[in-house]
Amino acid sequence: MSGNQEGKSDGPQGTTVDPRPADEPRSHGIVWIVYVLLYLVAIPWYWPAGYRGPLVLGLPLWVAVSLAATLTLALWTAYVIFRYWDEGEA
Repeated sequence: MSGNQEGKSDGPQGTTVDPRPADEPRSHGIVWIVYVLLYLVAIPWYWPAGYRGPLVLGLPLWVAVSLAATLTLALWTAYVIFRYWDEGEA
């Protein structure tokens, strides 16, 4: 490295090349907001102690909600990777 910012190297014709992807999901606030909301729903901390509620496919309501939120987290992660992650490949 020749005096450039830390983590960067000289590219062709003196241009600066950043080794990180051109666009990262962590730079988009909406990604973090959705993750926080989904984790808040997925962790059953807000249900009253001993609450069972109606059965959904044979599972207590809180379990069904937690499983649905976990599945949504997985789908959201896949969407974020495909939508926001750009490694700068042309």
